[in-house]
Amino acid sequence: MPFPVPSALPAGCQALESTWPWPGPLPDVAFSALHFAPAALSESDLSAWEIALPAKLESAASKRRAEFLAGRLAARDSVAALCGAPEAPSQDAERLPRWPAGIIGSITHSHGLAAAVVGHQRAYEGLGLDAERLLTTERALRLAPQILVNTERAWLASLETSQQGRFVTLVFSLKESLFKALYPLVRQRFYFPDAQLSNWDPASGEVTITLRKTLSARWGAGTRLEGQVADLEDHLLTLIAIPRQS
Repeated sequence: MPFPVPSALPAGCQALESTWPWPGPLPDVAFSALHFAPAALSESDLSAWEIALPAKLESAASKRRAEFLAGRLAARDSVAALCGAPEAPSQDAERLPRWPAGIIGSITHSHGLAAAVVGHQRAYEGLGLDAERLLTTERALRLAPQILVNTERAWLASLETSQQGRFVTLVFSLKESLFKALYPLVRQRFYFPDAQLSNWDPASGEVTITLRKTLSARWGAGTRLEGQVADLEDHLLTLIAIPRQS
């Protein structure tokens, strides 16, 4: 099911293609994204799309309200593409998306871009999606000590200056995607130093991240998870999918 034509979207929204942006397709997974103008969308009535703000967000800043609404619009379209019936997720007690039965997914928003991926629970245990605007080299180097572990700092130092902003953006985004994919499974918080980028192939878009902290009996230190990275205009998108074990 395609995203509604621009004239049918709420004020402040502009549709993007739902074309899969990563080099490696995933079966039983759908993706959607849209641009939004926070000031306009925050005041929109989305009842026609069966999306309402949680009570705790009704008095939030317009940017926060718009991010929630835009993310739910993207998620609604992804669910429709996957199973034929549009439905936006509600929130659980930890403010995580509560997806329709049989579906899991992930939502992200960054600087006027919202996106979502959803997949069948029978095929995937976890999905993590993150979008980040590419950091400048100067800002990346300022943030690097908070984001990178020692091996990643050495990797950063080996790169040409022109690649350093992208590298730090990638590591930041991938660790955000990792958290979104794993936290619903382990229900234990973990942070940037608890994982490290192990492999990055810029040509293929394939990445590998390794846990440095044991999160559960199954998700121990040394566990490697595969991901993908892609560009969408001036944003970098990372995705981690955890296939269900047979």
